[in-house]
Amino acid sequence: MTSSSGRSFTMTGPTLPTAIDPENPLRVLALIHPIEKYVGHWACSSPSLSIRRLVMEGPDLETRLILAVREHSPDVIAVTSKSCLEYLQLMEKITADLPGISAIPRVFRCQNTVLHQQLGEQAFNLERCEQASGWFRLARDPRWALVLVQTLDDVEIIRYHLRPIPVATCPYGYDPALFNPDLPPLERTINVGCYMNIKGIPERARLVEATEKICRRLGFSFRFEQGVYGEAYVHLIRSTKVHLHWAEYAEVPYRMYETAVFGTVFLSNPLQCGVEQLFNLGEEYLIYKTDLSDLETKLVALLENPAYCESIGRHAQVRARQYSWPAIAEAYVAPALAGLLQGRDG
Repeated sequence: MTSSSGRSFTMTGPTLPTAIDPENPLRVLALIHPIEKYVGHWACSSPSLSIRRLVMEGPDLETRLILAVREHSPDVIAVTSKSCLEYLQLMEKITADLPGISAIPRVFRCQNTVLHQQLGEQAFNLERCEQASGWFRLARDPRWALVLVQTLDDVEIIRYHLRPIPVATCPYGYDPALFNPDLPPLERTINVGCYMNIKGIPERARLVEATEKICRRLGFSFRFEQGVYGEAYVHLIRSTKVHLHWAEYAEVPYRMYETAVFGTVFLSNPLQCGVEQLFNLGEEYLIYKTDLSDLETKLVALLENPAYCESIGRHAQVRARQYSWPAIAEAYVAPALAGLLQGRDG
């Protein structure tokens, strides 16, 4: 795709070291933390990967894990969670029942490290990185056979610190079963929506308060919701014209992909962490200043010019179609797993 500014955007991943037979896809057992069951990590299978998700909650978890390993016979076991070390311990615990489980490579998907954003060149200092990011500390566990890194700016930094453990790029991918861009459009009855958890972040609370005042004064409808996920969240996004967000550490948020896929305008504080590799500022999303001094101007420009608002949303939706989990899996994850397993077989 080429933007009107003349810049070309294509999603590129590593080259497969060996072809993966679609009749015999790699089998992945993904251990999913309960809070991430609505997130796109390991959401579904793709042509090269057969994925089974196990949400790590409920009774008889140890028994269900044993059963999942026996039934799926995974080539790799994937983990995405701050509880990942607990899951590693659980796998060690069931070794007596499943002696072969110790030979199955463990893959960790590391997210939200934002090391370069926080530390700059000091990110090549191991101690500073460990102090700055709990996700980075988890990635350094020697039991991982492969680490997939979501924060694009941090891939080379983490590769430097984790060697010889292989590290690969893995952008976020949304679940297309939930965030389906081909759903019929809904009437957009909400002018401005804000659907993030405050989480004790004062900037977010300040944004909500300021937006509510602006919308009340100008006659725009405004809705703020916390803790909304799944179908309820999808319905809100599809009913909203402008989705307002504050991204902590300027990391590219999941909400950005999930908003864009429905053609809703995403308006955020300035983003970094490799966002320019994913979305085109000014054509596919917009930002406001961190002091909120131009927030009203940005909202008025969008809501009083429907054609402009629809144009941003339409371009964003085209871009977001590239970032479904199956697309990310094929471009980034399958090649990394194939290389891992080929190296072990070799």
